[in-house]
Amino acid sequence: MRAGECLALALVAALTVAAPVAGQETPADRAFVTAFVDAVKRGPGARLPLVHSSARACATGAVGEWWVDSAARQAKEGVPAEYRWTLKPVPADEQPLFAEGFDYPVQPTHVLQIDMRPKPFTFSVMLVRLARDGDRWAEVVPCAKPEMLVKIRARLAARAQQAERVKALVAAMPPQLRDTVLAQIRAGHTIEAARTYARASGEDLTTATEVVDLLAERAR
Repeated sequence: MRAGECLALALVAALTVAAPVAGQETPADRAFVTAFVDAVKRGPGARLPLVHSSARACATGAVGEWWVDSAARQAKEGVPAEYRWTLKPVPADEQPLFAEGFDYPVQPTHVLQIDMRPKPFTFSVMLVRLARDGDRWAEVVPCAKPEMLVKIRARLAARAQQAERVKALVAAMPPQLRDTVLAQIRAGHTIEAARTYARASGEDLTTATEVVDLLAERAR
């Protein structure tokens, strides 16, 4: 996983809503998490007001392109109705994440971790750096340095190119193979569906998984 993808996972990666550390949970914490999850589902525009007031410039304009892209993708993926969350302090001696490529206008003091099972046999984590903004929690978004912006834009361009290639592969899939893969998807065997497509097409498993995901999305 490359730096831009790692940061997107780290800042912005059957369970019930609960804070597992005894004595840590407060009504204000629960209210923030509820509001944050709702904002994640609605996209960058809804999420921006929950960004720390001193860090909002890092989530907009050229330096914020990576964050807007990450927030948009997370909105598309969504947050399941059932999830778990933890709120943990950042150790005082811990260096800010990816500090070599990003400047932090506010030092994060806590990490919000949201654990999700979006579908059977899958597990994902969202990690969000937080700090107090007055009397409330707020997401800390760092500003990408110029050299990191170049790397992120190159990665986004490559991902866009790959997305177009995946669309073309789905469109060109032979009917018999499509029927076989769709049957496996509908049976809940998405991993096997990706392997079936990879064997038949000669594509690597990563690309095959993207093809299966797009085919599944279109078949809903």
